[in-house]
Amino acid sequence: MNYQLKNGESVFIRNPYVEDAEQIINVIKTADTETKFLARNPWEFRTTIEQEKKVIENILNDKVNKMWFVPEYNGKIVGQCSVELVRKNERYRHRATVAFILLKEYWGLGIGGKLMQECISWCEANHVEQIELDVLKMNERAISMYKSFGFEIVGVVPNAIKYSDGTYDDEYIMVKKLYKN
Repeated sequence: MNYQLKNGESVFIRNPYVEDAEQIINVIKTADTETKFLARNPWEFRTTIEQEKKVIENILNDKVNKMWFVPEYNGKIVGQCSVELVRKNERYRHRATVAFILLKEYWGLGIGGKLMQECISWCEANHVEQIELDVLKMNERAISMYKSFGFEIVGVVPNAIKYSDGTYDDEYIMVKKLYKN
């Protein structure tokens, strides 16, 4: 789906193709060096192109339990977003989690919000009642976006992340209810 961005340009949000594997790997590797907000150190991501192709195939063959979106901006993949059920067990099928990566150069354009819209649409179509995510306390930009979509902080994991310099960051657990109980 094409979306208009804050800068007047557009972004095309779509499912990845197997042929996107190398671009997606490059996005992840670059994003890992640009921010401390992701869950791993840059050297910890070691997925090969063949492994990434299999990941893409598996996700696209299981559109009931999970979905993956990539934003294409000026013909280039600049991030990714995944949404998936917390567990496949019936008692958990009302809950889904989301995770985002967006290259720093494209922050502030509204791409993250468009990805979130796609995730919410997928959740609604799959009868998900509650969307959950984890976000580092220092990631104020992301927290602000999530709150604008109706996510609320429901918990804190103290010292959830420990950086190589010995410092820590807390992690917020945020939830958005899609349907009122």
